[in-house]
Amino acid sequence: MGEDVCAVNGRIVPTQDATVSVLDLGFLRGVGAFETLRTYGGGHPHALDEHLARLWESAGAFAVAPFLSAKRIRTLIQEIYARCGHDELRLNLLITPGINTNGVFGAESPTWVVIAREVHAPESAVYAQGVTAITFEATRHLPTLKTTNYLIGKTGLVQAEQVGAHEAFYVDREGHVTEGVTSNVLLLSGSEIITPVQDCLPGITKCGLKPLALAMGLSWSERAVSRDDLYGADEVWITSAVRELMPITAVDGRPIGAGTPGPWAARLRAAYHATCIVDARRDAGLA
Repeated sequence: MGEDVCAVNGRIVPTQDATVSVLDLGFLRGVGAFETLRTYGGGHPHALDEHLARLWESAGAFAVAPFLSAKRIRTLIQEIYARCGHDELRLNLLITPGINTNGVFGAESPTWVVIAREVHAPESAVYAQGVTAITFEATRHLPTLKTTNYLIGKTGLVQAEQVGAHEAFYVDREGHVTEGVTSNVLLLSGSEIITPVQDCLPGITKCGLKPLALAMGLSWSERAVSRDDLYGADEVWITSAVRELMPITAVDGRPIGAGTPGPWAARLRAAYHATCIVDARRDAGLA
């Protein structure tokens, strides 16, 4: 059995012993950015450069410029992996402005944390059965950035939990489905994959699927998506770093297609998973 560990400002400790000041602006004002990624092929982080680029873009919203190199983070992840004993890791990288020193948002140096836990990806049976989702009308604050502000999203997830659904999709004032609270959303209509592009996080997993889908003969469109588009799709999927690609079998209680995962979900996820292993090992060799 492995143990979950954290690195707080570079110091690795068991998760239960990790501490952050109550004066940290992440706690005090809810100001922070984060990324979630996972390892493949024996502890090698996948798409680390892409996740770090998005992390720094999000941290820029509260005036924190890049201060850690990808090499430093990769080395730290290797140290964490060697210590924790898990086969593969789910990693959360978090940055806040740091401890409040003056005014409302003043801080001298950022706080950075790496949380390492066992992946705990969904079991094979969950992918085979698929999961359900709901829609709810809301717009996430700073939707193109990945911040720790999940207050609006929690509203949707509570609604989803009340009906036994796995995910909740944001719907904006114009009636457009933008993204899931914890995922990107894609739908398949015929041989065309359609995914929202406005007011949503630019998904790393979603982007990684695109060349695989095109190579398999599917087309790819980024445009506005309505609830009716979802209801009438042949397949609907959500994507995220840990779940990779998960089929959605019903939205708002309405079955998608036959109400069971379609054939493309398993095919694309298998191709993506295999590619992640290759890419993570390649990147580790180049680092």
